Amino acid sequence: MALPANTPVRQHSAPESIADQLSRSFMEQVANKLPPDLDVVDRLCHMALSRDNEQTRKAAVVALYKNIIEPLCDDFSAAGVDICSRVLLRMTAFLRTRTEGGALDKLLGDLHFHDEHQLFSRYRRIKKERSLSGSMRRNIRKILVLSRVTVGADVAMTSIIVHRLLVTFPQAELIVFGPQHLAEIFSELPRVHWTKVHYHREGGLVGRMTYFTSLYRLLEQEWQAASVENTLLFDPDSRLSQLGLIPLIDDRSYCYFPSREMEQHSSHRLSSLTNVWLNRLLDEKKEIAPRISIRPVHQQTVRNFFTRFPEESKKIVINLGVGNDPRKRLPDPFEEELLYCLLQHDRAVVVLDSGCHPDERKRAIKLVDKISGRGFATAHISEKDFNQKKPDFKQGLVCVQGGIGMLSALIDQADVFFGYDSCCQHLATARQTRSVICFAGAVNDRFFSRWMPIDNRGRTTTVRMEGIDNLSIPELQRLAIKFSELIFQDDGKHHVRPNIR
Repeated sequence: MALPANTPVRQHSAPESIADQLSRSFMEQVANKLPPDLDVVDRLCHMALSRDNEQTRKAAVVALYKNIIEPLCDDFSAAGVDICSRVLLRMTAFLRTRTEGGALDKLLGDLHFHDEHQLFSRYRRIKKERSLSGSMRRNIRKILVLSRVTVGADVAMTSIIVHRLLVTFPQAELIVFGPQHLAEIFSELPRVHWTKVHYHREGGLVGRMTYFTSLYRLLEQEWQAASVENTLLFDPDSRLSQLGLIPLIDDRSYCYFPSREMEQHSSHRLSSLTNVWLNRLLDEKKEIAPRISIRPVHQQTVRNFFTRFPEESKKIVINLGVGNDPRKRLPDPFEEELLYCLLQHDRAVVVLDSGCHPDERKRAIKLVDKISGRGFATAHISEKDFNQKKPDFKQGLVCVQGGIGMLSALIDQADVFFGYDSCCQHLATARQTRSVICFAGAVNDRFFSRWMPIDNRGRTTTVRMEGIDNLSIPELQRLAIKFSELIFQDDGKHHVRPNIR
């Protein structure tokens, strides 16, 4: 039974329990198709701004984002988008009443948005389908593109937008706003520049909600220099605009891609939907796959690294990152058993990327230790030592710690890539590397369809895994054998959700 927002919660309850109860109450109302009580959002916002208790602040932010906003987004439905928008706007309205949100309140007031209803009306306008006239396209001299913040989404969607706009607008300068990885995946592209904007994905409520003022000023400088009439802003449903809810330029120059609700009854991948949306907007008939560029220095470094192994080696690159979502992992001991199965082949050179998250790196180090304990040759190499440190074996496991540029080069030059549903499945697609993807943790069929990588001319094998929490150790060992067989299969054999259990 749902917990109403005005239900008193025992004061001695742990903050995590209180926040969890409130968010569960809200999502139960959503699941039962009842009008969600937005007072719950107010209570969680109040907890998230607690001055006295850091534990309370963290628990409330997790409840808001992990328990409410992300599930609503992952549903990929018009209903989910509507409720998610109302939640985010309620959070914005709450923050505008607090000292911490003073700058944001002033900016929105200066733009003549005085309440959440005005912001919601504007959001409904910008997401309506539109087509840019030929005269407008000819006058464009500057295009501002917002990052999707995560690497995988920027490869799957933003890269398509950037590469298509370069062709459609040959006179325009493109500026992409977002995190450091953009400098790697769009390296040395003509007329493409990068402006760093840091979004606090793991930060508190204030950090996630108040940077809009500085972002607006950055964008304002750009469109004022070129004139707003000669500028377009492309927003691929970005967290930087709070999923399109915060106005960042005149609506006539705003091109918003409603990725979470567009063609919600179709099974299109997000990369395909991006092309569909661009075709309607630009009056074109094109379809391109995700594309990234890699710095030549990374390409040469990786090329030199792989020449240390026999030419007939099977170069297998593995990344076990899950974007801080443990539901996407198969339970232990799957990963250890998979590495063990792969290394049974005397041609196998397995490169394990240690990832960027501390938990991922700990897991990678632990896996290497276990494989070493089972009698296989192993080595650890960081990006800065790539040209100096050489493994003293011809077949074995190398754990590599590096940035997204180096990882992209490794995937590009591998014979095959293996990973979970995470950014690297899209990196492999963008570089046309044969890949085997273990797709676990999909919350529904739409989520699986949307985030599934393009099949890359039959070179991508995506296996959807369900019910993984109940797998026994023998079942996990059998899965490891089956996945190793898929990894070692000949190119050109395309598997669509094979039955491997």
